[in-house]
Amino acid sequence: MLGELFLALKLPEVLGELFAGIIFGPYTLGSAIQIYGTPLVEFNDIVFAIAEIGAIVILFVAGLEMTFARFKAVGIPSFMVGTSGVILSFALGYITYTMFGYSFNTTILLGATLTATSIPITVRILEELGKMNDMESRIMINAAVIDDVLALVTLAIITSIIKGAAFSYFEIFSILLKTIIIWLVFMTVSAYVIPHFVRASTLLKAEGSVRAIAIALCFGLAALASGIGLSPLMGAFTAGMAIAGSRAIAHVKEFTSNIKLIFSPIFFGVMGAAVNISKFSLNTAIMMAILVVIAFVSKLVGCGLPAAIYLKDRAMGLRVGIGMISRGEVGIMIASIGLTAGILTEDIYLEIIGMVIATTILTPMLLKLSLIHKTEAGKS
Repeated sequence: MLGELFLALKLPEVLGELFAGIIFGPYTLGSAIQIYGTPLVEFNDIVFAIAEIGAIVILFVAGLEMTFARFKAVGIPSFMVGTSGVILSFALGYITYTMFGYSFNTTILLGATLTATSIPITVRILEELGKMNDMESRIMINAAVIDDVLALVTLAIITSIIKGAAFSYFEIFSILLKTIIIWLVFMTVSAYVIPHFVRASTLLKAEGSVRAIAIALCFGLAALASGIGLSPLMGAFTAGMAIAGSRAIAHVKEFTSNIKLIFSPIFFGVMGAAVNISKFSLNTAIMMAILVVIAFVSKLVGCGLPAAIYLKDRAMGLRVGIGMISRGEVGIMIASIGLTAGILTEDIYLEIIGMVIATTILTPMLLKLSLIHKTEAGKS
């Protein structure tokens, strides 16, 4: 219901799901409302397991929108824009929170939550205004794809660091190189092998064969990725990309969209429920504001500057930077891993969720204003 309300307000429904979790979580009404002496909402292993399934399904569905051919064709400017935005976002988050005296593991997790752009928000505005085919729009969308991939690589590295002790910078670079190599091999093998499985499943007469194979590949590759040291989310995303180029994509999309309707709201509801609003204080509000500023500056400069240089137009570069500001699903996932692992405290998690909400609300407004100004300038 809150998702529907936020859609009516022209905001992403994911915000409604987050607020539903915050309102009915164990720190608010979830503990106050009792059913036969049991709280309405309480955290346990089953709740977290279902939420993790939701995260895997979300990344699998995201992969279905990205074929390997499209990934290879994003182009040099999009790669430059996406990569520089990720690097600057991570660096500013890491440096700022290091200056405030936070631990190494905490600062790298905070940096990672700032890396990925939430492209669905930007795409919706571009479609609304009929700007999907503009040069800066294509750069935004493709750069956001690079963002997501690099954020998942960052997540895999952080997972390795969390499992181990303290690392030197050389060891971190080694993990980065190893992770990228493993993922590229993993992705290449999947690109050649998985379509054959899907193609074979289309010949089977048993009802639902294609769908069953697709879901098996989603969770199978998630488990395999986890087994070789990557994030299971990378495995799910790779499985989606491999299936995206097959003939069965229409059937799989329809089926998985229904599964996502079940598990995605649960995931974001649980992530919202993890927000302990009793931890909100003046210090939390200040740190949240600092995080929002970092989120804006890092993408405006990191993505907008290289775009302006390539396009030879400062206004177009600014629009690209604005379109890349919003943060969303991947940032929340990384933050939830940090909270569950005990690396992020409840007040820091609250700051991150606040940053996601602020950028999600403000980005569409700013992007729409910049695009309308472009249209009016073109008419004049």
